[in-house]
Amino acid sequence: MRLVSPDLTAVIRHLSGRRRGQVETVADKTREITVDDDADVRIRTPDPEDGAGCIARLHSAGPTYELEVVPDRDVWVNGERVAGNRLLCSGDLIELGHGGPLLRFRLYPPGEVPRKSLAEVFSDSVDGAKSDGRTGIGRTGTFIARFSHDLVTQTSTWFRVWVMTLITVLVISVALLAVRYIQLERHVFSEAVRIDSIAEVLRKTGADAIGKEELAEVRNLLELRLETLEAREEELPRTLAMTESSIAFVQGSYGFSDPESGKPLRYSEEAEGVYLFSVEGEGELVELPFTGTAFVIGKEGLLMTNKHVAEPWLEDERSQVPVELGLMPEHRRMRVFYPGDSKPYPVEHLVSSDHADLALLKMSGELGLEVVVLGFAATVPRPGDEILVVGYPLGIRGILARVGGGFIEQASRDDAGFWELVDRLAQNGHIRPLASRGIVSQVSDDYVVYDAETATGGSGGPVLDSSGSVIAVNTAVVGEFGGSNLGVLSSFALRLIDRYRQGK
Repeated sequence: MRLVSPDLTAVIRHLSGRRRGQVETVADKTREITVDDDADVRIRTPDPEDGAGCIARLHSAGPTYELEVVPDRDVWVNGERVAGNRLLCSGDLIELGHGGPLLRFRLYPPGEVPRKSLAEVFSDSVDGAKSDGRTGIGRTGTFIARFSHDLVTQTSTWFRVWVMTLITVLVISVALLAVRYIQLERHVFSEAVRIDSIAEVLRKTGADAIGKEELAEVRNLLELRLETLEAREEELPRTLAMTESSIAFVQGSYGFSDPESGKPLRYSEEAEGVYLFSVEGEGELVELPFTGTAFVIGKEGLLMTNKHVAEPWLEDERSQVPVELGLMPEHRRMRVFYPGDSKPYPVEHLVSSDHADLALLKMSGELGLEVVVLGFAATVPRPGDEILVVGYPLGIRGILARVGGGFIEQASRDDAGFWELVDRLAQNGHIRPLASRGIVSQVSDDYVVYDAETATGGSGGPVLDSSGSVIAVNTAVVGEFGGSNLGVLSSFALRLIDRYRQGK
């Protein structure tokens, strides 16, 4: 995207957050961008005495502005993280922290009222909807709402008049179609009455009579179909009851160390709201928390999960910078909880698949209750098959959503942390997996696609058929296709288990 000629007006539009829809003109040589604890973004004149919350600065650079990112702050432009300075172009999307508030930088001719064009309304609505953390359907709803609002409030007067004229024409067209539909429906009804009259004459003359034996046969077929449907409705709840105790909640944390000295990465100090890190000193260890799902596949404490659960740094954006700096990721702590058991059990990572998102964990200690070792299906699922996905979607948040308000209030008063909160949930019997039913839509050489609802945290859970056999391991949500999810076929899981046991 090229820069335009000098003497332009620089404008910042807020696309999300508390100031969404507001427009700010940038005229000073330097402005600073601050974000407070409530994610409220302010673009203000620099204040040497109050630098709290400043994450970036805008410096005049001819016809445009240059973005200077405060060291160790997380700022992205057009999906790329900025370290240092970057010259801004008209239309650039500024993201303050990955998934944080969004700003749009634009340049306008001097004196022009910064009203949006249709293209600007569309691009702002698309980018604003992408920041919505919901499913594809939820993002679509957000896009429609934002697009409609901006179309009515932030475009030029003539354009709004044109849109209203178009809407009026559409309403009239729909009304005419509705009238035509009613007329057609009346015609069809009159024809149906005429056909019923003919059928009655035929019935009376015996031309189309149905005997008692045929009626009895039809009734028997209907009763058999109803019994089959009722049995299938009861199968999946039985499957969940049989397998629930084998679905483990995974909780852990990881950090980084210097590969040469072996020293771990620590917080060294906090200066003006910015944390500094070092492998020297005695500061608190850097620990990044994670959760997931695993399930029992062997009596010796063997569990199956995803590779990105056993090695969480592989898909965690928080690990990107330390790894690029040459630091090695390593587990700090990892444990599992089982439904009905208040004790945590330490686990270690044994092995990961080279070809699929699968890994094996090994549990330490004796279980305090009986669990079922889940077996793998011998056949590949078919499109149309009913399945059950079991796990812990949304991690701790998903569990808390199902407990009483009294528990949450008490935990908040006590300021329970990441580890203590899960201990309390287990002691109160709240560690229970969620199950969602779905239909297989597609099967490839590697994956099975299904529409059962799940989310981050459900990764590593089993995908079960109606008999309780594992047909796949839940691995990913397909964001581009609302309601579609992927599971790694059980054949890959069996290969990983064979590889581990042969190598022991």
